[in-house]
Amino acid sequence: MTGLQSMTGHGRAQQIEEGLSIEAEVRSVNNRFLKVTFKLHESLAYLENQIEGLVREKVRRGSVHVTLRLSGGSAAMANKVSESTLKSYLDQVKSGVGRDGYQIVVELGSALQLPGVLLPNPGPEPEKLTALALSTIGQALDDLNRMRQIEGQQMGKELTESAATVRVISDQIEARAPNVLIDYRKRLESRVRSALAEMLPTVGEIDVLREVVQFSDRCDIREEIVRLHSHLEQFHSAVSDKESQGRRLDFLIQEIGRETNTIGAKANDATIAHGVVAIKTTIEQMRELVQNVE
Repeated sequence: MTGLQSMTGHGRAQQIEEGLSIEAEVRSVNNRFLKVTFKLHESLAYLENQIEGLVREKVRRGSVHVTLRLSGGSAAMANKVSESTLKSYLDQVKSGVGRDGYQIVVELGSALQLPGVLLPNPGPEPEKLTALALSTIGQALDDLNRMRQIEGQQMGKELTESAATVRVISDQIEARAPNVLIDYRKRLESRVRSALAEMLPTVGEIDVLREVVQFSDRCDIREEIVRLHSHLEQFHSAVSDKESQGRRLDFLIQEIGRETNTIGAKANDATIAHGVVAIKTTIEQMRELVQNVE
């Protein structure tokens, strides 16, 4: 089972405590390094460094955007009425005006504007608010990673299948390589016979052998095939690793491409050239996937 993780994902979490609601949202896209940006409620801006620390514990690569929203219920963040203060005002009015027989009419809006009637809601204690916010961010990051792991599993499956395709084609190229030399010798001998028939200077068997040997050295792809197979084995190992190995996979794809290009340049054979094109096509598909692996 692969440990690959996608760099693309979305996570969300929400917690409500004492009428206060905190909602965290985390989005990530691919990036060569880890980059964290924020959009935090102004009362939670002081948590930026702590939140970045949490992100770095759970994400290694990617561009991560963190949003933290703070809201409350119908009265969670509103001012509270000081009943004792309001009652004191009313008692004073009654004792001063009511005793003369006047009817007292109290406008609620005006009464609430009296000094000391409305008290600000202190909200939760800072320590409790911090713990709640960080806990919510942690849950959102876990949700993000679950999505990234699911995508990583699918990517690992596709990469494994693509690497297997490259191996099959490279085996076909390896099987074809000895025939390239045989075909070249036949063509060379045919040209020699044609030259002799036209009364050109005699070409001895040693000359033919020398040319065949030189051609063999130029088109020998055995070392490239061995290295290509080695890179494919390492690639499979990296895909199967318990930890996501995006950087290593990216490097191995470059090396697989390098060996493939060398094979194509040295082989001097149409059948092998077709195989090289097929491998390059598969490599490009693999490269696109790996660009999104953490």
